[in-house]
Amino acid sequence: MIEIKEFTMYSDGGTIRISTNEGIFCFDDRLMSTTKGRLYYGYPMDDDSNLMENSKELEYKIIKSLKSYKDETYQKAIDHLVKSKLHLFRDDIIEDILN
Repeated sequence: MIEIKEFTMYSDGGTIRISTNEGIFCFDDRLMSTTKGRLYYGYPMDDDSNLMENSKELEYKIIKSLKSYKDETYQKAIDHLVKSKLHLFRDDIIEDILN
């Protein structure tokens, strides 16, 4: 299981940085970005070289861990991210991940 160590946001429009026991990941929300909502390993690079392809399983694990993560400063942003991402996972994808 992924352990969330820290949740922060950049002032670039709202890119979300999540530090975990498996690395640092970012959900892109840069202004004028063409990859909004996509997952990156670290902060999104201009050339998208650290864009994570086929990241649904990892995204699900991160979101699942965020459901129980609490942070006074960013709780509203965490709740919004969890709610907005959970609806994207179809039952069959979740079943595959859990099995």
